[in-house]
Amino acid sequence: MAIARALATDPKVLLCDEATSALDPGTTHSILELLREINEKMGITIIIITHQMSVVESICHHVAILDQGTVAECGEVGEVFSNPQSKAARSLVFPEGDVDSLFQRSGRNERFIRVVFDGAQATSEPLIAHMAVEKGIEASISYASMRELNGKTYGSVLLSITGSDHEVDEVIAYLTQKENVTAREVQHVS
Repeated sequence: MAIARALATDPKVLLCDEATSALDPGTTHSILELLREINEKMGITIIIITHQMSVVESICHHVAILDQGTVAECGEVGEVFSNPQSKAARSLVFPEGDVDSLFQRSGRNERFIRVVFDGAQATSEPLIAHMAVEKGIEASISYASMRELNGKTYGSVLLSITGSDHEVDEVIAYLTQKENVTAREVQHVS
């Protein structure tokens, strides 16, 4: 009803503050589909304020992440979610795989490489297993996730290796030769 009232004024921008909080999954899906339809058919810009990353993933094109009232990071959803630069964004996007907490538990020689990929081609083959066999470099998977954003599948794997600079470079070179795959060493940010 609130959406209908807001649309009655023929707005250029629709502000939705926690429009799906405390709703069951089915109703949340219906509201998000309605908002997507309003955006596409009526050309209305929609600003969504939410704490639910699943809402951002499913409907948004751009995202701004706030940290204590300040914009910590902003950009296209795919870019921010696949390669978060700020600590606030990393804790939202990779809550179980936050590298800062892993650094506190890791061994001295342990290095972390975040591998980000999109599309079925990159996810349909055992990329990490092939790397271990072909390059002879063992890697532990510290965290992995997949999600769909705007019709594309994005994945992130956080690898842990105990190797030299040369081995880290070799892993990154091997993984990034695949189409739609990026890999970079993740440094501790205090």
